[in-house]
Order: sequence, then structure tokens, then C-alpha cells
Amino acid sequence: MESDEVHRDRAAADLAALQADRTAMADRLRQPGWYDPALGVLVAGFFATYSFGYPWVTLAALPVFLGGIALLMAGYRRHTGTWVNGFHGGPATTKVVRAWLVACVVVLGAGLLAELAFDVRFAMVVAGVVLGVGAALLSRRWTTVYQRELRGEL
Repeated sequence: MESDEVHRDRAAADLAALQADRTAMADRLRQPGWYDPALGVLVAGFFATYSFGYPWVTLAALPVFLGGIALLMAGYRRHTGTWVNGFHGGPATTKVVRAWLVACVVVLGAGLLAELAFDVRFAMVVAGVVLGVGAALLSRRWTTVYQRELRGEL
């Protein structure tokens, strides 16, 4: 009756407020312009170390890589006020993550095969650069898709 109508109106207002909050959050989530190139450099540099043929080089690069990722996370938090885990999005962002993982397996497999089986020197440097460029581009793409998911466009 009248009480049901009041509850429906209240629920509709609450849902509208939630959607407005999601849209405002989506607008805030765009990373700064330096974020994606920095991520690409970190990824490229780390995987390029596989070409040196000494496991200690890669092990020495690991703390640099992880520290760089931690700095990127801190910069993103400072810029946006939050952190979004790339593996916890909706269906559309999951497709982007899956595409990235498949690309990683293919590129790493090809690079390691060329470097180790066919003795093509610095194949992992090329693979690292490909993965770095891919990480930078897909990071930007993932953010765009996630923003559209939050706005309810997908």
C-alpha cells in the first residue's frame, strides 16, 4: 500500500545514488599518464634479464621489479585514492586479463624456445620488449573496460 510505495521510492533513490557513486568512481580510476609506460619498462626489463643466461641476474632483477610494482601501486593509490586489483573485475575485464595471460604464455614460450633451444641470442630481450609494450597497452585498455563496467555501459 502506501508503505510499499514509500519503500519502492526509497529503494529507487538508493539505487540511483549507488549508480552515481559508481560513475564517480569510474571517473576517478584513470591512471596517470606515466603509469603505463613505467609498467611497460618494468615488465620489459625484467623479462629481458632472461637473456643474460645467468639465473642470478634475473634473481637480482626480481626485487627491482617488485619494488617498481610497489611504487606504481603507491602512485596509483595517491592519484586515485584507491587500488583496483586487475584480477577482480567483471566479465569484460576478465577477457582482457585472459588475453594478456595467453599472450604472455605465447611470447615467453617463443622467446625461451628461441633463446634456449635455437641459441638465438637476446631473443628474450625482444620478448621482454613485446611483453612490456603489451603490458602498457593492455593496462590502459583494462582501465577503460573497467570504467565502462562500473558505469553500466557493458
